[in-house]
Amino acid sequence: MRRMQMQYLADYLGRDPVDATQFELEDWQDSLPLEQLRHKTSVIRPYFDYLHKRGIRPDNPAALLVTPKAKRGVPRPIVFEALERAVRTAPPRIQAWLVLAAYGGLRAKEIAHLERACFEAIPGGGVFIRLSRTKGEHERMSALPAWAWDWIQPALAETGPCFRRERGSGPVTPQQVSQLANDWLHKSGTKSTLHTLRHWAASSGIEVEDIRVVQEFMGHANPATTAVYTAVQPKRIAAMVNSFRALNLTPLDRPDPFRAVA
Repeated sequence: MRRMQMQYLADYLGRDPVDATQFELEDWQDSLPLEQLRHKTSVIRPYFDYLHKRGIRPDNPAALLVTPKAKRGVPRPIVFEALERAVRTAPPRIQAWLVLAAYGGLRAKEIAHLERACFEAIPGGGVFIRLSRTKGEHERMSALPAWAWDWIQPALAETGPCFRRERGSGPVTPQQVSQLANDWLHKSGTKSTLHTLRHWAASSGIEVEDIRVVQEFMGHANPATTAVYTAVQPKRIAAMVNSFRALNLTPLDRPDPFRAVA
């Protein structure tokens, strides 16, 4: 990929880019479609960084190139009716995966590496879920309500890894969890994926708790990642404006300024 992009740059410059200036690289950037600018710039940067660090050239012409920030997509939570339909009709093991994603906020990796010892009973019902094999390998806690825990328990192994491979030995892989869950969701009639169940969990959580709690629940390192879920709750905006003190628009009983004074 890098070799191909460097060839494109050489074709644009009409020579080997080894001595390209910052201004020439900026002109090259201007020739790119906006949607390709970030990717292609990120591909050629390491080349000039290498030349500079190895002393082949005294400067790095790509160091100050400006690139647009990556756009963060708007979360697309699964529709509740589609979630309910998929869970009700799924085989027990896939039922458990869907419930863990939607009500525990777990990723496919976290589901695959669950062990029975990860669950800790909560007085009054439900369980805490202690997660260590997370996206960033940072330990975090989640939870499940009592009804969800009672529902998925029969699908879990009594000891060790909760979900073992149906063929072969050892626990399921994250890829297997994701693929099998997605296949079932699509079979049930929705285009949603397992990850959109996490979007549903976060969007539901932001309705009743502050962003810090939801950040911990989702395992987001950056609160800005969690903040995007506030953007998919237009009914909260409606509720806010409805709470504003309303104007009294009852017609006032005041004299007509155009009436002739006797």
